[in-house]
Amino acid sequence: MRRPHAPARAQPGDPLGAALEAQGFTVQDEPGLGRRFAFEGGTYYLVSAEGDETFYHLLYPNFWELESDEEYVRALYACDAVNREAKLVKLHTAENDVWAGVESLHETPAAFAAQVPRYLSYLQESVRAFRDVMLAAAEDLAEAGA
Repeated sequence: MRRPHAPARAQPGDPLGAALEAQGFTVQDEPGLGRRFAFEGGTYYLVSAEGDETFYHLLYPNFWELESDEEYVRALYACDAVNREAKLVKLHTAENDVWAGVESLHETPAAFAAQVPRYLSYLQESVRAFRDVMLAAAEDLAEAGA
């Protein structure tokens, strides 16, 4: 995910940015994308949904780079395996990377912000599960080739 412009801090009068900053997140505006913030070494995005103020999309992009067609196939399998079991999280491929996201509906920005720690936990659990599936598949391939 390329950023076309330098990010700016959350704007005054931005209820979502204020609610997240009240929880200790440093929120920055990303022109054309929405907002971003860091959490435990990762960069997360809140993607804006034009025309739907109750829809929230928390995204963790580019957490696994896909380096070959074979790895892409294994990633599709791993995404499917995790998506069947994970709460709220969707894993998907985007070009040569794997992304994780949570989509939710909330009446107010404060109601969404109150759930962000929980959503981050779900995202992290799903990313760990994906990595476990991918590493197990790599070990199986290595053993088969030995």
